[in-house]
Amino acid sequence: MSMLHKTEKPPFYAVVYTSPPKEYDGANFGETGSMLVALATAEPGYLGFETDFAAENRTVAVCYWDSYQALTAWLEKAEQWTPGEPSLDKLLCTTGCLWPWLLDERQVYLENAARQVA
Repeated sequence: MSMLHKTEKPPFYAVVYTSPPKEYDGANFGETGSMLVALATAEPGYLGFETDFAAENRTVAVCYWDSYQALTAWLEKAEQWTPGEPSLDKLLCTTGCLWPWLLDERQVYLENAARQVA
């Protein structure tokens, strides 16, 4: 499911696990992950989110922001929102920027160019 607004600038993202790893024996993992995604919607610069599956068939929500500053502000608050278990380092998969060359159409082009050079 995607709830992402179109933007001309490449968005910054945070991937939040919304399901626990197999070995996790604590409580409220999914609820805490979902809370982080819900709280992101109230942050300035928030663009939207989409859900997907990660390794080990875990569900994730990919939240997008319009700037690095907006993502960083959310991360600082997310640390305060997750003082206990599960901690932010268990909930947050990765962060980054979705540069245009990471889009599927561009990846195919870059792969073909790399093969031609080799």
